[in-house]
Amino acid sequence: MKGGDQERKTSGLKLSGKEKAAIFVLSLPDEDARKLLEGMAEEEIRELSRVIARMGNMPQEVVAEVRHEFLDRFENFQVQVRGGINQVKELVYNVLGKEKGRVLLKELQQGPKNTPWELLNDMEPTLVATFMANEHPQTISLVLSRVHTEQASMVLEFLPPDVQQDVVFRMAKLGNLPPGAIEDIEESLLMELDALGATRGLYTSQGGGGVKKVAELLNTLPRELSDKLLAYLDEEDNPLAEEVRKEMFLFEDLLMMDDRSFQILLREISNDELLTALKGTDERLKEKFFKNMSERAAEMLKEDLEMMGPVKVTDVEAAQQGILKIARQLEGEGTIVIMGKGGDQVVM
Repeated sequence: MKGGDQERKTSGLKLSGKEKAAIFVLSLPDEDARKLLEGMAEEEIRELSRVIARMGNMPQEVVAEVRHEFLDRFENFQVQVRGGINQVKELVYNVLGKEKGRVLLKELQQGPKNTPWELLNDMEPTLVATFMANEHPQTISLVLSRVHTEQASMVLEFLPPDVQQDVVFRMAKLGNLPPGAIEDIEESLLMELDALGATRGLYTSQGGGGVKKVAELLNTLPRELSDKLLAYLDEEDNPLAEEVRKEMFLFEDLLMMDDRSFQILLREISNDELLTALKGTDERLKEKFFKNMSERAAEMLKEDLEMMGPVKVTDVEAAQQGILKIARQLEGEGTIVIMGKGGDQVVM
């Protein structure tokens, strides 16, 4: 809306730039208008709304001339078009948001892959659970250790409770496989997936089993199921369970973050998600959030928390997991530092 107050004659009418902008927006289909408004600053939307509120019916010839003027200006506007990863980053962040944008950028940087783990990542979790139903728990543990943690956690939820326990235990003890073993398993899985008619996935595999993978997996599961599986590990192998606990990253662990990292994290969290996550949270952690906000923002958040009604535990846990996911991503990028439970240890 640059040059907002500049006046031009249109069909005998004297219209300002803001009035023309309002006419153009109103002439668009609702979905297109919505997308256009999403790209505007809040103050620009306010100004536009004021103009629209004062506007009466516009003759069709005026609307047509405003649209033609806009298209003429757009076609004659000269801009340098340049590609590159920085341009991609700005584009995907604006369109997809930072969280999804990071995933896409990582895929672009790593390049295309073609492994069974990708196929499994792209399949519905229920279908993967059905596909693995008749496999030995050791095979299931290997497969879940190779796919994305979020996918593994959803698949695990669809497996029978006794299988869940056995798989998590085996994953925690999973070490390096003999040379060639992974290749053999990949070849076998590809043949079975091909017979199933699975299509190629869009995500790269990450992986390896062991304590860290199990900790990541338990972090993403609902708290009740995570606690049950950890209790089972305690019974089967207490030292192993303790190793898993040390690797786990819980919402309460945000207390160990330094203030600078905490402030960076806060900028990535939506107000609604934060409000839900803090409902019923430890007072020390609430104070940590308040301390790292502006005084006004902290007061508003406190008021919202006081006025907030009952919230489902599952909603609170989901919001907390969403924040932890952002924290882990920022940590992986080296943007923030999360201090480990072991005192001065730094998790990198």
